[in-house]
Amino acid sequence: MILFKAIHSNYVSTWDKYKETTSFKNGARWNSPGVPAMYTSTNPQNAMLEIANYINSPAMVNKLYRIAVFEFPSLRLHKIDLPELPSNWYDISKPAKVKLVGDSYLKNAKYDGIQVPSITINRDIATHPINAIREAVYANVVVNLDTIGVGNIKLIDSYSPVYSSNMFK
Repeated sequence: MILFKAIHSNYVSTWDKYKETTSFKNGARWNSPGVPAMYTSTNPQNAMLEIANYINSPAMVNKLYRIAVFEFPSLRLHKIDLPELPSNWYDISKPAKVKLVGDSYLKNAKYDGIQVPSITINRDIATHPINAIREAVYANVVVNLDTIGVGNIKLIDSYSPVYSSNMFK
């Protein structure tokens, strides 16, 4: 499985040292502190949107980040669909209830990770009752690197700039 991640240029070569990352130390949207979670996307466009949550200047992203392309073995993913989504999943504060839902699957040996909607996309699209519309928003894959083993993941390449220079013309 090919997955994409916007990653700071300084960390491309050390991506596998996930226990030093902020998401491991402090937790993130779908994981609590101490729960291994690598946040990736199924396409480069969504990885670009996700980094915009943290750095709102595309020019700054282009200076500091790269799009990394990873090859994962076949993944056993659990999709967090509408009935499981906590009502506050979309909150910018990264609610504890959302972390608990993610933790329950990330710590479950039956799964390698979870497939989740992006908060960068309009909430009404992400929760649309028509499956084909909603599916397009489920582009984020959060992977437990302990379950897979970092030795089974290959960094294929990384690319810069993240955003095309056409955006700045």
